[in-house]
Amino acid sequence: MNETPQQYTQRILGYVKGRQPLAVQAATAKKLERLIKGAPKAKLRKRPAPEKWSVSEIVAHLADGEIVGGFRLRFILGSPGSPIVAYDQDAWATSGHYDKRDARKSVALFRVLREANLALLKSLKPEQWKLRGMHSERGQESIEHIVRMFAGHDLNHLQQIEKILARK
Repeated sequence: MNETPQQYTQRILGYVKGRQPLAVQAATAKKLERLIKGAPKAKLRKRPAPEKWSVSEIVAHLADGEIVGGFRLRFILGSPGSPIVAYDQDAWATSGHYDKRDARKSVALFRVLREANLALLKSLKPEQWKLRGMHSERGQESIEHIVRMFAGHDLNHLQQIEKILARK
């Protein structure tokens, strides 16, 4: 999918419209565990198309994304107005060997990271939710916005995983 940063933002926020972002985020690890439970490793590693990620690769991406998100939140909290550097997810997938990662271990890592990030978010004062950083591709983003983006990102990838696993 070739889209501008603004189109990406609108698409991702569309997934979370009318939903509570923290509730979405709190439910994601359990949904991932349920989706991959009992699925053979071979099925989790099979790509639906040559240029599309497998379930294992998507879950590895979610775990690494949680590291990125947690860093961004902490950086903005400690240095409001800071730059937020974009990253090339495909380069991370290649250099991080997502194709070789165990989906169940990636979910376990994701769960621990997500729990830590949610604990931080639940501790924030109302004015901290408005603190912003400057994303290198998408412009100014508040913590509140980043949380909504991560919830939408979760929903996007959960749908992808469901479609992949529904195939025979």
